[in-house]
Amino acid sequence: MYKKIGILALIISSSLFAEETTKEKDYGVRLNESTITSDRYETPVIETAKNITVISSEEIEKRGYQNVEEAIVSVPGIMFDSFNNSISMRGQIPVAGKNNIMVLVNGIPQNGLDNRDYDLDFIPIEQIEKIEILPAGGAIMYGGNATAGVVNIITKDSENKKYWGNAGLTMGSFNERKYKLNYGTNINDKLSLEGQYINTDKDGYRKGEFRDSEYAEITTNYKLNEGNIGLKYIRNERKSNWGGSLNKKQMEADRKYNSNPKNYNKNIEDKYILTFNKNLTENFSMLFNAEYKEREYRPVKNNKISGYQDRISAPKDTKQLYTNTQFKYVYYPDSYITLGGDYSVAEVKEKSFDSKTQYTKLKGFSKADYNLYAGYIMNKFTYNNFIFTQGFRLEKSEFDEDYTTVSTSKTVNTKNSSNDKSYDFAINYMLSNDTSMYVSFNRTSRAPSIGEYSSWNETVSGNPQSQTTTTYEAGLKSIFNNIYLSGAVYFIKGDSEIVYDPDRDDIGGSYYNIEGETERKGIELASEQYFDKLTLRESLTYIDHEITSGKYKGSEIPGVSNFIGNIGFTYTPVENLDLNLDTRFVGKAVPSRDFYNKAEKTPSYAKTDVSVRYNFENGLTLSGGIKNIFDKKYCDYIYLKGSDLAYFPSPERTYYVSAEYKF
Repeated sequence: MYKKIGILALIISSSLFAEETTKEKDYGVRLNESTITSDRYETPVIETAKNITVISSEEIEKRGYQNVEEAIVSVPGIMFDSFNNSISMRGQIPVAGKNNIMVLVNGIPQNGLDNRDYDLDFIPIEQIEKIEILPAGGAIMYGGNATAGVVNIITKDSENKKYWGNAGLTMGSFNERKYKLNYGTNINDKLSLEGQYINTDKDGYRKGEFRDSEYAEITTNYKLNEGNIGLKYIRNERKSNWGGSLNKKQMEADRKYNSNPKNYNKNIEDKYILTFNKNLTENFSMLFNAEYKEREYRPVKNNKISGYQDRISAPKDTKQLYTNTQFKYVYYPDSYITLGGDYSVAEVKEKSFDSKTQYTKLKGFSKADYNLYAGYIMNKFTYNNFIFTQGFRLEKSEFDEDYTTVSTSKTVNTKNSSNDKSYDFAINYMLSNDTSMYVSFNRTSRAPSIGEYSSWNETVSGNPQSQTTTTYEAGLKSIFNNIYLSGAVYFIKGDSEIVYDPDRDDIGGSYYNIEGETERKGIELASEQYFDKLTLRESLTYIDHEITSGKYKGSEIPGVSNFIGNIGFTYTPVENLDLNLDTRFVGKAVPSRDFYNKAEKTPSYAKTDVSVRYNFENGLTLSGGIKNIFDKKYCDYIYLKGSDLAYFPSPERTYYVSAEYKF
C-alpha cells in the first residue's frame, strides 16, 4: 500500500518538477503566515521561537477536512483519542492531555472548569479561518492548562461587502446528514451582523450509537477608530450515545457490538462573548476578552456506570466567567512589552448516585466553586538579527466544595489552594529572510482543575499537588527554492504529573500525582514541496519517553506512541479542481493506564483518506471523499481494565459528499 502511494507521488512530482514555482506564494503559506498564539498579537511564524504550525482555511477546504480533529492530527507530535475527545502533544498522557492542552477560540479558553473540558464537535470547521498549533508553549499567556501546548482556532471575520453567506448539505456513511446556513450583512461602514445555523444528525459506527447536534451563532462587530468591539452569542446542543469498551473476544466476534447501548446523554451550552481591542496611542494598545458560559449535562438514561462515571456522568450544571485584559507598549522597533491578567470563576453543581452498583437513585449532591487569578508579563526585544523573549506568570487558584456523601448523607467541606509560577526564555536568530533558528526554555506549574480536585481521594492519593513541566527546545524553519522545512528537538522533564486511576479506591477512581519524574525526548520534522499544480507534504515524530523515578520507574508512559508519521499531497490538475490524499501512521504503544507496562503494546496502524473538490464559477462547490480508503481495522484508544485490555474500535471505510453555495 505504502509503495503504491510513494510511487504515485513520485510520478506526479517528477512530471511537474520542471514547472515554474512561485516562491512568493509559498513563502506566504508557511514562514510569513501570521500567528497570534504566542502573545495575542499578529506575528510572522518565522519570528517565533516555537515550532508553530498554521493550518489555513484554504488548506482545510482543499484537504477535505470534515472536523477539527482531522486537521490537527496532520501536525507533528499530535495524537488524538476520539473516544475521550482528547488531544495529546509530545507524549502527554492521553485523557490527562485535556487538562494540559489549552484549546482556544479567538484567544478565549474553551477548557471547561467542570472536567467536561473542550468539545471539538462544538467548533464548526466551516467557520474556521485558521488553526494555530503551538506545542510546549503558551503557559505565560494562557496558564497551566497550556503545559503541553495550545490549539488556537481563529474564526472567519465579516466580509468586505454588503451581503454574504453560504448554504450547504453534507451526506455520508452512518446516515450522516449535515445542513448549514450562514448569512451576514454590513449594515453600514462600521457595523456588521452575521448569523449561522448548523444541524448534524449521524449514527455511530457501532450499534445504537448516534450523535445529533445543533449549532447557532449570532455575531455583531462595530469598527472603532483604531479598534473594534464585538459581541457574540453561541448555543450548542447535542444528544449522543457512544458504545462502551469491548474485550478482545467481543471485538473479534463483532467490532460493532455496543456493550452499553442505553447510556446516552444530553449536553447544552450557551456562551456570551465580548471582545474589545484598540490602539490608544501610536505605541500603546489594549485587548479585553470576556466570556460567560452556562453548561448543562444530563445522562438521559444510565443503567451501568463505573465508579469513575459516577462523578463524570452524573447530572451537572456549570456557570463560568472568564476575563482577560492585556496591554502592549512598543518601546523600540519590533520590540514591545505586554502586561496582562486573567480572572476565572466557576460554579459546578452535580448530583451523584445511590451506590456503586445500582445507579438508579440520585442521592449525593456536590457544589464546587473555583476561582483563578493570574498576572503575567512578556518582553520581546529585537536587535539586529536576534529576537529575545522573556515571560513570567503568577497564578493563584482556590477550590471550595461542599459534598453530601452517598454513604452517610453528611456534608463534607473540602478546600484547596495553590500558587503557581511559570517562566519562558527564548532566542530566535534570523539567518535570512527565509530561515530562522531558535532555542527556548520554559517551566510551567499547573494546579489540579476543579474536576480533578473533586475526584481526588486524599485517603489513597495523598494531598493534591501542582505538577511541573520543564521543556528545553531547539529548532529551525526555512524555505529554499520550492521546499519548506521545519524541525525541532526537545527534552521535557515532568514532576508529579496528575493522572487518573479508575480502580484506585473501592468507591470509584481517584486522581493522583505520579510519584517521581518523567522524561520525554523527541524530534519533529515537517516538510512541504511546492510545484505549480502539486504540493507534497511529509512529517515525522519520534518520542523516547520514560518514567524515571518512583514506583513506576523504568516504565514507558502509557498510551504514547514512539513514532507518528504523515504523508500526503494536494494536486490541482486544472483550475478549481483539487485532489487530496493523506496517510497517517501511528506506531505501537503501551496501553493507556498500564503504568507497570504489564500488557503487550497496542498494534500500529495506518489510515489513508482521499478527497476531491471542484469550485464552480457561480459560487457552487461540490466535494466528496473516502476516509480509511483501505478499510483498515484499528483502535485509536486501548486501555488496561483490571488485568485485561479494553478496546474502542474505530470506523472502517466511510464516505461523504457535500455541496455548498456561497454568495
